[in-house]
Amino acid sequence: MNTAKIIRHRHKYHHYLNDDLKEVKEDTHFKIVFSEPAEFDRFRDWIKEHDGEYNYNKEESRQEGKFPKVPMFHDEICWCDIMTYYLMHVAGYDFYDTISPYKGEVYIKR
Repeated sequence: MNTAKIIRHRHKYHHYLNDDLKEVKEDTHFKIVFSEPAEFDRFRDWIKEHDGEYNYNKEESRQEGKFPKVPMFHDEICWCDIMTYYLMHVAGYDFYDTISPYKGEVYIKR
């Protein structure tokens, strides 16, 4: 059995002025991890086939690149949408469980 995980990394930025909190900004980034390394290569190849690019910046814990052009995603799109679509509709994985609290999901392929 192979597993795949979509992991969320939340980065919070606090802006203070004279010790007074003025703004909090949060960025969420996604990483995909496979138990079978060849699966990651297939994922990246699929992204390239659809005119996209997936790179993960390990130092800053965030994904970089260009969204693939997938017909069912028109307006709002996120890396977690792309990863979930790939796992469930292309690679044959099934949803298994969540990583609590709100840190991602686990998928399995038998």
